[in-house]
Amino acid sequence: MLNTNGVSTIISNLSLVISFCFFIIGWLIACISAIVFSAKIDYYGNKTWLWWITINCIASACVVYFIIDKNLIKGYRFALMTYLGLSFNWSLGLVNEFLHTNISSGNAVGVGQLLISVAYFIWILYFGCDPDTAVGKITNSNNVKKSVPNVNSGNNNYSLQNVTTDSAYQNEQSNNTSPKPTNLRAEALFDYTANKEDPNEISFSQGEVMDILDNNVKSYLLYLFYELELFSIL
Repeated sequence: MLNTNGVSTIISNLSLVISFCFFIIGWLIACISAIVFSAKIDYYGNKTWLWWITINCIASACVVYFIIDKNLIKGYRFALMTYLGLSFNWSLGLVNEFLHTNISSGNAVGVGQLLISVAYFIWILYFGCDPDTAVGKITNSNNVKKSVPNVNSGNNNYSLQNVTTDSAYQNEQSNNTSPKPTNLRAEALFDYTANKEDPNEISFSQGEVMDILDNNVKSYLLYLFYELELFSIL
């Protein structure tokens, strides 16, 4: 089955939708105009650099989609920011060069690269800003989906998929002085809609407090607390 995590993440975030619309429109304009420009103008400098940047634009969009689809931003943030920064600078270089020519097809190349530069700028803000900053909240930079593997606890299998993490680890302080089992209370750190195909999953909202009675569920929530920071233990 085709993995659509990247597509669903993009269409659920307005900043990503806008950025990819700018990119697609800009790249089509830049590519078609570059073909016309290269065919008509034989004396205008070295056109290899123009085509290299045009091809690099497609490569950068593929990299961004792959990072979103596979949720690799945590490990590749610095490399992605460096690559997007270089691509942004290259596109702006073409904008500055071609917008000032007297050739209409060259001007169109500049306009297309300008739209692509806007997409680069949005991606840099989306991936580069922490979610607790003002810009991070606007771009919803924490909306990259994360696939959580199935966890077996006892005879029951609990799974959470396509969830978003929102907080750092919290230190658990517990004083267990009695051997008798006690109830466990957990606060959800994000909104989650259960998978209808999995009867073991439940839906919950961010900030919802749950009393956990089942020992198997307690063990599973402790795993989520320590390893995946999906719940806050109260």
